[in-house]
Amino acid sequence: MNRKLILAGAAAFVLAALALATAYLYIPGGVRPSFSEGDVRVYLGDGGTVQLRWPQARVENDTGGLPDAAETVPEEDGKNPPEAPAEGAGDQGPPVSYSLNVKSGDQHIQKLLSSPDAFLGQLALPLSVRIQAVVEGKNLLGLTRRLTSQTLAVQVDSVELNAPEVVGTPGPGNLSLSWTLPGGTAGLYEVYAQGGLVASTASKALELKVGRGGDVPLPGYHQPLEVSVRAAFQGKGYVLCGPASNLIRVERQDLLGDDLNLAYHEEEPRVVSLEWDETRGEFYEVHEWHEGGWTLLDTLEPAEHFLYDLGRLGSGSHHRFQVAALDRNGTLRSSEEVEFFAAADPLYATVWPIIEQPFYEKADGSSPTLGKIPGGTALCVLEESGDWFSVRYKDQYGWVDSRFCMINLPEYVGDHCSYDIANSYRSAFKVHENPIALITDQVIQGFEHIQTADEQFLVPYLYPCSKKLLSAAQAAEKDGYRLKIYEAFRPNEATRFLYDTTAGQLELAALVYSYENAGGEPLGEDEEPRILDPVTGWEVDLSDGLLIDPETEEKISREDLALRQAEEEAGEAQEDAETVPPGPDGQPIPAGPQEGDTPENPPFFTLPAEGEGGSLAPAPETESQPDPEPAPQPTPQTETPEGAQAPEGEEGEEGGETEEPVEYDTYFTVMTNGGRFSLGSFLARVTSAHNRGIALDLTLETIDGKEELEMQSAIHDLSWYSAAYLNNDNAKLLEKYMTATGMRGLSSEWWHFQDDETREAIGLSSYLFKGVNMGGWTKDDQGWRYRDEDGSVLRDTTFKADGNFYTADQDGYVLP
Repeated sequence: MNRKLILAGAAAFVLAALALATAYLYIPGGVRPSFSEGDVRVYLGDGGTVQLRWPQARVENDTGGLPDAAETVPEEDGKNPPEAPAEGAGDQGPPVSYSLNVKSGDQHIQKLLSSPDAFLGQLALPLSVRIQAVVEGKNLLGLTRRLTSQTLAVQVDSVELNAPEVVGTPGPGNLSLSWTLPGGTAGLYEVYAQGGLVASTASKALELKVGRGGDVPLPGYHQPLEVSVRAAFQGKGYVLCGPASNLIRVERQDLLGDDLNLAYHEEEPRVVSLEWDETRGEFYEVHEWHEGGWTLLDTLEPAEHFLYDLGRLGSGSHHRFQVAALDRNGTLRSSEEVEFFAAADPLYATVWPIIEQPFYEKADGSSPTLGKIPGGTALCVLEESGDWFSVRYKDQYGWVDSRFCMINLPEYVGDHCSYDIANSYRSAFKVHENPIALITDQVIQGFEHIQTADEQFLVPYLYPCSKKLLSAAQAAEKDGYRLKIYEAFRPNEATRFLYDTTAGQLELAALVYSYENAGGEPLGEDEEPRILDPVTGWEVDLSDGLLIDPETEEKISREDLALRQAEEEAGEAQEDAETVPPGPDGQPIPAGPQEGDTPENPPFFTLPAEGEGGSLAPAPETESQPDPEPAPQPTPQTETPEGAQAPEGEEGEEGGETEEPVEYDTYFTVMTNGGRFSLGSFLARVTSAHNRGIALDLTLETIDGKEELEMQSAIHDLSWYSAAYLNNDNAKLLEKYMTATGMRGLSSEWWHFQDDETREAIGLSSYLFKGVNMGGWTKDDQGWRYRDEDGSVLRDTTFKADGNFYTADQDGYVLP
């Protein structure tokens, strides 16, 4: 029993002793330190001084991490060896210190240091060096305990190493170094920059890469790059480095090149920035090409790297930017350009439903509707999702089917095309070279708001078709050409007006141009040609079709002129009646036409009554109808030129024959090529593909010179001269670009192409009667604005829209 008690007591004593020993030895969170891989470095100074540097000690903290350290300890001669890491930085573990023992002959140095380096002053080689890393902490008994690493021990031999003599040559992004070593050679050379070791080599030359991704970063402004070289000897566990060479100092500008490496980046559609590298020069200018010259956008001070935000650019817009580096005196050091198109994206573009459209809560045709949006309503695209546009209508936000929306081409296709919607300011419609009264050079009915207040054009075109157009435009660009659009959507009211007005003049003598003034002298370069009626020789005002009396300069219609001529003839006949013998009944025979007689000179022009040749109201849909039967051509008046003798005839004063009436080309004869074509070949009588927003009238121009390519006729020439079978090479090229997208042309018009594929795919069967405008809400990245019909933004005013009052600031943005 006693023996068991004794054994138990002994065991308890041993356990207590072990617990006490553990409590004494254990430091909570403490781990024995260990050195990182690497050599001890011994740096010799010019005056025989010695400085040591050794690998940093590794100490795991409670989370398993390692403490950081980075502290520069300058040498007494001002030439720094590589930067030393500072222990315990960031409070990541227990502090580390270093126990250093150095022997040099009879000298013995002992130090406890907080960083892995030591300046020892003047010492003679050889050296014996022993280093231990130490971590202190409290044990479980509250007593201070020290944990030490294994000893790092090296024997440094005595080797003679002199200071190299270095030459440095800076260049763009590099520093070329070469050196000699007085008094001998070394097997190793180390290069130091900004106090840190950056390279080791066995040769006596080295090229340092300077800048991003190089051996050393560019120095700061007014802080030169400082580089030195040391001869070195590799011993066992150490590197002995001789005195530092002469210091090479290089300014930042000397390390810069002339390559800006200018580029553009489109982080998201149409949000673009310019990026370039720093070059030699003391400031930078950013320019944009505008209307044939460079416009200064900004001036920037030097920086290591530039990212210049251009903001959100217009969809499909073409841009050309330049960045120039200059000295303070304005001398150009270097410049580079970039040229690009912004992405085509419908955000913030103006769209119009081609027909009345449901307005849905979500981008889903099965979601609840918020009502209906009438066709032709101007809307602003806020987002695109599949086949849906998010829009604002009457202060509600919802979704509309994008396939049934016309988009404004300049706001989507942008600069990939050019635009000249002549019908909005001076229509180009003619019958070959003959102008048409009420049409040529006029604003066509329904196009009143197509040219905006800032002299831009609205070019509505069905959104799915516009994607095909973009493809054709980009194909043309590759060949150096640009598509030039003269017409896209044409309201049905314009279709009816063009057909009816032209039909009413088909059998009239075609008006002609005269390039001489009334006196027969040639017109000046800035003078417009005169429009003449070939029958009377009088000028005609195309805006109203009236003749201009050359004697009174008053306007008169052809009907009134015919009546006036008839009255004059009747008066002359009355005068002649006094000398005319009485008739069979004994009464004088009255002069002039009698009731039931056919006038010899009937009016040769009659304006169509409203609805003649096609109603002005919407009619049942049809692509083309036969032209009405042409009225008989009236006999033109003839005159004997002043000073000329009247031709002889049976009724002539001298028995001469009567002169045959002069025949003039009518619009019908010029247009149809003897009846081979008709008015319906060129103008739809009731509805056309233009009314549905799926047709285009366009040509080609050169990108560089913006010169239109010559075709077999002018665009909108309503005559057989425009027929596709006469297509020249340029017209065939246009046809190639357009038909490659799936569009088709017309046999009578080289300029017309329509997207029947899209019409059939979406089941579009109706059209828009009235013209469109920009009136309504529009948005950009800065906020909402409200526009009048002519596109002008309301500014500095309070206005009412959708039943609410709003206030716009000086830029037109609605205040919250």
